[in-house]
Amino acid sequence: MGALWFGLVRSSGALLVMGLTLSACGGGGGGSSTPSTPAAPTPTPSPTPAPGTCATLPATAGGSTYTLTSDPTGIAVTRANAGKLQCTYFTGVTTTTDAPQSAPNLWAYEFGSLSNNPFTVTIQQTSNGPHTIYYNQPGDSSGAIVTSSLQSSQRAVASVVGLGANEPHRGVRRFTGTGVDPTQVLVRYRTLAESGGRAIASRVEAAAGTRGVDAFAPAGIYQRFVAVPSGADTTSFASALRSRTEVADVFPVHKRVPLSVPPTTIIDPHGNNRDQWYLFDDGFPYAWSYSKGDGAVIASIDTGVDLKNTDLSSKVIYSIGYVTGSAQDTNGHGTNTASIAVAATNNAFGFAGGGYNVALLAYNIFPDATATSDSQTASTSDEVKAIQDAVARKADVISLSLGAAANYYPNDGFDQGEHDAVEAAIAAGVTVVAAAGNDADGSETGTPHTSLDYPAAYDGVIAVGASALRTSATDTLASSTEYVTSYSQYGPNLGVVAPGGDPPSNTDQDPLHWIWNYSTSTANYAKDKCSTPSPATSCSAYFAGTSQATPQVAAVAALMIAKAGGHGSLSPARVAQIIDGTADNINDPHQGHGRLNAYRALASVAGDSGAVYTGPSPQKTSPGQLVAFAYQNSGGVTPTILDVDYPAGIPVSTAGTFRIGDVPYTAGSYKVGVWYDANGDGKIDAGDQFGSAGVICVSTAKCTIPTITMSVVSAGFVLP
Repeated sequence: MGALWFGLVRSSGALLVMGLTLSACGGGGGGSSTPSTPAAPTPTPSPTPAPGTCATLPATAGGSTYTLTSDPTGIAVTRANAGKLQCTYFTGVTTTTDAPQSAPNLWAYEFGSLSNNPFTVTIQQTSNGPHTIYYNQPGDSSGAIVTSSLQSSQRAVASVVGLGANEPHRGVRRFTGTGVDPTQVLVRYRTLAESGGRAIASRVEAAAGTRGVDAFAPAGIYQRFVAVPSGADTTSFASALRSRTEVADVFPVHKRVPLSVPPTTIIDPHGNNRDQWYLFDDGFPYAWSYSKGDGAVIASIDTGVDLKNTDLSSKVIYSIGYVTGSAQDTNGHGTNTASIAVAATNNAFGFAGGGYNVALLAYNIFPDATATSDSQTASTSDEVKAIQDAVARKADVISLSLGAAANYYPNDGFDQGEHDAVEAAIAAGVTVVAAAGNDADGSETGTPHTSLDYPAAYDGVIAVGASALRTSATDTLASSTEYVTSYSQYGPNLGVVAPGGDPPSNTDQDPLHWIWNYSTSTANYAKDKCSTPSPATSCSAYFAGTSQATPQVAAVAALMIAKAGGHGSLSPARVAQIIDGTADNINDPHQGHGRLNAYRALASVAGDSGAVYTGPSPQKTSPGQLVAFAYQNSGGVTPTILDVDYPAGIPVSTAGTFRIGDVPYTAGSYKVGVWYDANGDGKIDAGDQFGSAGVICVSTAKCTIPTITMSVVSAGFVLP
């Protein structure tokens, strides 16, 4: 049995948390020693913070509970609402249980004196049960990595072959080519300007028969734009400069041109960069200037569509319901995903679709929602029928915002019939796009499931994860930062991520946190019904999930095929290659090849060199993507992490530093590692980056951790 997932849904003012059924994944672990218990340390209580410095917050019942422990006992703890001077003190702590406010909040527990570098544990208080917060004062140790040892990001796009002459080649440093300025290079020197660096640079440049001009640089770096001597070969000149001991590195200088196409303006009431921020985030307005999708066909296999909605009915060229006999949507999910992909635009109605001139094949494979439930499941036999019919009707793209029921029916994630149908569709030249799944954080089932769900996990399918915006109350799309959501499933076969939304609470009303688009005007479940369903185009809903990210990628695939010449002009592999190769790097280890960029994907198909993305080169892994941890096992690829507060590893700061203060006092000897899990599979394997301190620490004393150098992991790696 297949089953549809919904994610978080807001409709007609009532939030609905719909059932999510996803495939489970397992993990291994290594052995660990069990040392004898050392004698308890002599208490060295930290001073109690001065009264009156913070406003006391009540411990409200109903939230998560936190058991606070420390070695030695008697250490003062401050509970702070992160970023605010609001706190509660716990003095003389031995074992104290804290129950913060019941609403989700970001909290920080600080052990020790607030004026003397307290050990801080930051947690997301989300009403999710009991936790233990621990501090080992005698064993509190700090370390750092050599940030320059971080290697170029090992994303598959760096090794893509067969790209056209006008398509991007990331990770390649070239000093020649149409996009490179051959008259100058950027030279980074080893000595800072204030320490005589400018004089050293002038001597180097004089010896090379040229001169340079200071260039803006990050703190601690001195660099200059240096002219290439007349008649000199830029590549050879750069190589000669790089060979000098005073020079740290040499970079090409690139040309920039205005965007080669202006954005296409749409006039739909909600077609703006706040209500439909996701279209602008993906670059659809520029993509539409290359193609609006005329002639392309998307097949949406879901809960059907609202055929009463003229923004959708005008796009439907065929519809069928395999269970109900009609494609009319009684749920809302199918209407939402289809409208994200193809809703008509430039009219008086609400929303625009990513491929607004693309035609739609609408398939309803689910039973009708009822008055008491909208969590129906579908049979993969009906899904297979729909896939086969879509191929026969010359669909260019099949969009699947649905997933397996493996969490509820163990070992039933993989389905042979579904697999064969998907494989046959891809072999017939149809691009298949599917949602990665919404349970990476265990928010739906209580157990995290990080690996890709089916059908997204099948070979050849473009698996789509979800990104979201991190905003404040006054932020706009332009001022927000983007990240991969904690619920978005991932793994080696993840294609890209696209906006899926990540609302901070069920009562949130900011469209920047959701994907806002149509829902059905004929919902059966009371909480899904729109209060004013007439006309049908007045019925809309807030959704969040990988289901909503998927039709954005499907729309881009359809636009690409239309631009390339229509049905059969681009193979599914070629579509995936271009989408992967033109994605934006948002510096998240679970982003796959990056976040969807519709503009660059269409520019690549059009051969528009003015829109090609060429850098940065090389792409570095950010220290913020690393975790440090204490471990005892060796010889395997899955570390047994000892850290109490950070069982998945302690986040490394952007400066490359970390602090280990949560190894149990009774743990005995341990080692320290730092890890970047490139494919997110929980194993230290090829393509990851890893570094070991190379010393044996003891949990009862501060450890002197030498600076750690990171290296790319090769096949056959085992933990030292």
